[in-house]
Amino acid sequence: ALSQVGGEWPADGRIIGIVAGQDLTGLREVRQAVLDAGMVPLVVAATGGTLDDGTGEPVTVQRTFTTARSIEFDAILLAGTPAAGADAYAARDAKADESRAHVTDPRVLLLVSEAYRHGKAIGGSADAAPVLEAAGVPQSAPGVVLGQAGPEVLGELTGLLAKHRVWERFPAQL
Repeated sequence: ALSQVGGEWPADGRIIGIVAGQDLTGLREVRQAVLDAGMVPLVVAATGGTLDDGTGEPVTVQRTFTTARSIEFDAILLAGTPAAGADAYAARDAKADESRAHVTDPRVLLLVSEAYRHGKAIGGSADAAPVLEAAGVPQSAPGVVLGQAGPEVLGELTGLLAKHRVWERFPAQL
């Protein structure tokens, strides 16, 4: 009776972690789409406060790259490629290979890779593919959705949320 496997539930009230990219217009659109779908958007960015590019209403940041962990979210949506925070600390191995240094913020890579290992739905809009690649998440994996616009990606993520997790990532062991 308590199993999450095999059932489907409504997406109402689910928490979507939206990792802010460079395009605030796209971020605003997907944030509103999450609200309209009855879910809770939590915007994750390099710093707290608000994001404002002067073209629309400022977007409030609820979590920073430092404070966000995948356990808080039912799904992760990358609204483009986020810039590395000023306080980003690249892995020590990056010093040996400068071409890999700061592909994206290492804390975002941790967030995405943990969400993948936890079987959570992951979506990305616009130019999020390099973040998935850097995090070691195959774009063709079950539960990974890429598209041009955030609301389009959110539609597919909502369908994945009905099963709570992407169980296809965990093949049955005999």
